[in-house]
Amino acid sequence: MEIMNKKDIKALQLVSRFSLPPNSLGFCGKDSAAERLKECVIFGKCENVEEELSHFITLYPYLKTISEIIGLPAFSYPVVESYWLGNEELKKAKPEHFELLLENFAKQGVPEGTIAEFRKNKPKVFIPHHFFQVLTVSTEVGHINDCMIRWGEVKKIEGGKIFVDIAVLECQKGDYKLKNREEEFKFYPAFLLGLKAGDTVAVHWKQAVKILTEEEENNLSFWTEKILRTKDYLRRKPPSTTI
Repeated sequence: MEIMNKKDIKALQLVSRFSLPPNSLGFCGKDSAAERLKECVIFGKCENVEEELSHFITLYPYLKTISEIIGLPAFSYPVVESYWLGNEELKKAKPEHFELLLENFAKQGVPEGTIAEFRKNKPKVFIPHHFFQVLTVSTEVGHINDCMIRWGEVKKIEGGKIFVDIAVLECQKGDYKLKNREEEFKFYPAFLLGLKAGDTVAVHWKQAVKILTEEEENNLSFWTEKILRTKDYLRRKPPSTTI
């Protein structure tokens, strides 16, 4: 087996952090994925992670699409980072690339009817970021807040939970706005080594999964706000079958 270089492992650890919560809840991938994703993040043992993530019905087509847009492997760090946190590579995506995503959805086994609904409601702006995908398939605010990657400052750590001043999406007169409020979350201590009050963490499906650098926080905030400002989600209807 080919030995992975450090850059590959870093990318697989990043994607594993954000993929573990939905997999643990039974939303994405196979039952065998959870332990492999944990081993990748904690111990750097990532040999089987690409195979596991290839079964994620939404994540994998997005990574393949970004890969084809920017000309880098699907599990390279710039591709993985652009989908989960956002980076400059997202600026290369054009509205016509949405068709490429639909082609990759079809290869992944997304139902033809769902793809047809997406095709009828193509976005005017295509930003292949996780938050864009969330707004594409859901209008229910509670679900969006659970599924999107949120971020915030750790206020205290107590009883195996952390209390975070976290970004929250609210619906106001049919429009979405971000605000902050304190919420509590669970976490794997091995995922957040050295965690302390004042750190900024990323949260996915009510699990804190990563301590963010200032650059990562800025990127996540920038692309989340940019996707909201497009307001494209206001004119599109989510598919009857979400993915």
